[in-house]
Amino acid sequence: MAIEDKVREGLPLDDVLVVDAHAHLGAYSEGRMYIPTPDEDTMVRLMDRMGVDVACISSLEAMSDFRAGNERTARAVRKYPDRLVGLAVVNPHYPEEVGPELERCFEELGMKGIKIHPTCNDYPVDGKGYEEVWRFASERGTFVLSHTWQGSSTCGPKMFASVAEKYPDLPIILGHSGGNPKGYEEAIEVAKDHPNLYLDLCGSLITGAWVERIVEAVGADRVLYGTDFPFIDPFYEFGKVCFAGIDEEEKKKILGLNMAEILRRAGWER
Repeated sequence: MAIEDKVREGLPLDDVLVVDAHAHLGAYSEGRMYIPTPDEDTMVRLMDRMGVDVACISSLEAMSDFRAGNERTARAVRKYPDRLVGLAVVNPHYPEEVGPELERCFEELGMKGIKIHPTCNDYPVDGKGYEEVWRFASERGTFVLSHTWQGSSTCGPKMFASVAEKYPDLPIILGHSGGNPKGYEEAIEVAKDHPNLYLDLCGSLITGAWVERIVEAVGADRVLYGTDFPFIDPFYEFGKVCFAGIDEEEKKKILGLNMAEILRRAGWER
C-alpha cells in the first residue's frame, strides 16, 4: 500500500523506516507557552500512532541548564532505548565547559549527536563559543542540528556557509530550513553550494508545497522529516511529507532513510 493511502486510512507506517530528526522533551520556559504533555511517554505513544520508529531528542531544560537538561534527555533515552536518540546541548557562553560536557554526554550519557540553539543562547553560530562544537563533532564523526531562522543575527542560513566549508565532512542540519518562506529560499541556496548541509522540514509554515519545492531544488537525499515535538502537532508534520507531491522513494528517504544514515555514521545501531 502506498504511503499516502496507508496514512489516509489512519494506519501506522509499520513497513517504512521513519526517523524524527528534530524533537524536544519537557516544558518550555515557564510562562511563555503551556504544553500539557511534553514528556517521553506521550511522544512515544504518538510515534506509535504514526509508525515513527525513532526520534532524536534534546531537552528544553538544557536551554537554561545544559547539564541538568542533558541528564533529563539521557533518562528518557534509557527508558526507551530503541525509540529515542539523545542529542547533547551546550552553552557557547561557557566555552571552557563545551568540550568536557560533550565528552560527558557521549562517553557517559550515550548521546549520538549535538543540538545547538543560537537564538536561545543569543550567540552567533559562527562565533568562537561554538568552535569546539564543530571541532568535536567533526572529529567524533557525528552531526550537529542547529536552529535556523531567516533574518536572525545568530543563525540565518547563510551564516552556516563558513562552517560547512571548514568542516566539509560534517553533516549539519539546518533546523526549520530558515523558518519562513524567505528563509527557505536562503536555506536552499546555501545548501546547493554545500553538500554537507541538510534541510529539516519541521515548522508550521512549511507546507506540502514547500516540501516539493525544497526537494526539487536540493534533491530528496538531503531533506529530513522532523516534528519539533512538543511545539507542533506531529501529525501535521507527518502529513505534509506523506501527502506531498513527490514520489514514493523520495518520501522514504525524507521520512527516515536519510537520517538513519547520518545516525549510523555517528555510531547508532538499531
